[in-house]
Amino acid sequence: TVGVDMGEDWLIAADFSDGDQYLYSGRMIKSTRRYWQKVRAAVKPPTQDNPHMSKRYREISRNESRQVDHVLHTITRTFVNLAREGVDTIVLGDLNGIRDHINYGKRMNQRLHAWPYAKLRSMIEYKAAFLGIKVKTVSEKYTSQTCPQCSVRKKSNRKHRGWYSCQCGFEGHADLVGATHIHRQVSGVPSSGCPAHPVVLVFN
Repeated sequence: TVGVDMGEDWLIAADFSDGDQYLYSGRMIKSTRRYWQKVRAAVKPPTQDNPHMSKRYREISRNESRQVDHVLHTITRTFVNLAREGVDTIVLGDLNGIRDHINYGKRMNQRLHAWPYAKLRSMIEYKAAFLGIKVKTVSEKYTSQTCPQCSVRKKSNRKHRGWYSCQCGFEGHADLVGATHIHRQVSGVPSSGCPAHPVVLVFN
């Protein structure tokens, strides 16, 4: 089994039952989005009075979507191909409704709406199904706030840049802490409390 925490900065944080951990960077998607936002800013956008998109505006949207999809396909293919070596079940954190009832402010809301987590999940699911790997979805509530060593739940344990640090002495990457707890909900294997040295994969 492998538990997966899906995020914005790190698209996939994966905790495998053999103790291996992997981080797949989402930096390329963020930079792609920023580039096309700048290009789009120089083009007249659709308005309420004139909702028709210009040819150039549609072209920008297609190019952006194609480039983002290419990165997502590459990352999910790499992850699922890794999982095919002995993995029976992939456990995903459930992110349904994350955009519906939370207001993080204009800038963060814009980032959340640009985060393609539904597409990421869909690609993992169908690629896994093609290889005969089952996919389960579980709640990810408080998974990145709970210490895997002492089980204390504290929001402030999440430090800057996604680092997790607990008073009991445990330290590690917050997204991998989340992936570990997502994983344990299905595997039932208790954490050793010892953080692994994750393999970091950056798409270029």
